[in-house]
Amino acid sequence: MKSVHSLVLAASLAAGVHALDDGSGPFYRASTGHANADGNSTANLVLLSEYVGSTGARCLDGSPGAYYVRKGVGDGANKWYIHHQGGGWCETYEDCHNRSFTGLGTSTGYPKSMSLINGYMDPTPAVNPMMYNWNIAYVQFCDGGSYSGNNDTTATVQGRQLFFRGKRIREAVYDSLSKIHGLGEATDVVISGCSAGGLAAYLHVDLWCDALKRDAPGVKCVGMPDSGFFLDYQDPRRHGLLGNTQSGNYHAGLKWVFKTMNASAGVNRDCVSSKLSGGAAADEDAYLCMFAEHTATFTHTPIFALQSEHDSWQTSHVLYYPNDAADVNVMGRNLTSRMHSNLLGPQCAHTRSHARMIT
Repeated sequence: MKSVHSLVLAASLAAGVHALDDGSGPFYRASTGHANADGNSTANLVLLSEYVGSTGARCLDGSPGAYYVRKGVGDGANKWYIHHQGGGWCETYEDCHNRSFTGLGTSTGYPKSMSLINGYMDPTPAVNPMMYNWNIAYVQFCDGGSYSGNNDTTATVQGRQLFFRGKRIREAVYDSLSKIHGLGEATDVVISGCSAGGLAAYLHVDLWCDALKRDAPGVKCVGMPDSGFFLDYQDPRRHGLLGNTQSGNYHAGLKWVFKTMNASAGVNRDCVSSKLSGGAAADEDAYLCMFAEHTATFTHTPIFALQSEHDSWQTSHVLYYPNDAADVNVMGRNLTSRMHSNLLGPQCAHTRSHARMIT
């Protein structure tokens, strides 16, 4: 972990917020809903039931992983926008148990179809001129760990069996999209997601794009993570896990996710390899690859990053809360500095990266 401890200031009180709340709720409420009369916005549910037995692609509660798909038309027929849904993380067994009864832990209650509207999923040219008629794959977030877990074993909490298989869900989505919906014929692909899904875009964009370039030679594949560059910071007044997401405890929470869900095979391979096989970062623990600021250094896919300098969720969660303007400004400067040094610097050396910082 880097020297942010000495740079980020914090106040003396804390407020706990449940792990399901990563600030992405309003975004998803505005962007999704039940299917309406506009067929151009309707995405249909695909349950990955056939993969449960063969690969173990299960949500936390053991139900099949899932995604929604909306077919592209016209000149967007072979272009894809792939979105990882966000929704925070579960950071203890009890937390994952509670989450497994919600739509962020089980696919049992997913509607057969829903509308994808607004922003980069909107089917209206005036709103979304670049991607309005593209195929959309909206990957449901039901694993609790940003699509990274690869644990063969399960945990039993209050008599309920829990599965940590986010990597297998993500891989099953890729396989299903390729076999059923023609992803292997793609010419242009954007890998994205918001909040915890934005982190997933950082963690997995190379895995998506490397597979696509193997199966669809000539494809243009880029990442567009939205609000996923969470600073790696642990406030010294937080001493480990507290049962759910707590202000100032982000570092410990994501470390638990990586270790418990066995995510070493589910995040950026170059990052993990460097830390495990004598590379330049061999003196650091591989769990740091669960953090955007550390994995970004190793990402070779072009990234178009969307990130607020004063991210409201980070202000109240990564920082110890409550805090004041001075604390928030220090956090913002650290976030901007690390995006430049760990993401833009390495990628701009190859003239491949772009970012939009919202201040």
